[in-house]
Amino acid sequence: MPPDFLRSPGIGFSIPKSILTVLNQLYEVEQKLKRQEDPANLRRNIGKMRDAFAEDGIPIPDSVGGQRDLCLVYEDPMGQPFNETRTDLEATIAGHGVETLVVVEVIKPIIRAFVKGEANESSKIVQKGIVIVEPRKEQP
Repeated sequence: MPPDFLRSPGIGFSIPKSILTVLNQLYEVEQKLKRQEDPANLRRNIGKMRDAFAEDGIPIPDSVGGQRDLCLVYEDPMGQPFNETRTDLEATIAGHGVETLVVVEVIKPIIRAFVKGEANESSKIVQKGIVIVEPRKEQP
């Protein structure tokens, strides 16, 4: 397997690193646009690119010489609760205490893959989210 491909456990095929890089960059641009005005309506373009990966997918060969479509989606875990049993996140804990942790910063989103049209269309984690968590602040 070429070094620029990632073998994803549990999904039975390799995903080019370039595809994961594009999805990570789309996520970054989307987050930056959320923090400021969008006079050029770039959110719409980002959404179309994101949807192309999620709905159309990328062609992959199947075991009988044909091809299937591998769909990829990213998930933003910002604000979600965190505990050590989560398998979709790698976290660094900021602050003191480990009770009621919550995601406060996302370095990389969770990327999931599924094969379009499979009877048991369950997603598999292709990239764990990399996050910073801290104890939830109590509301006064």
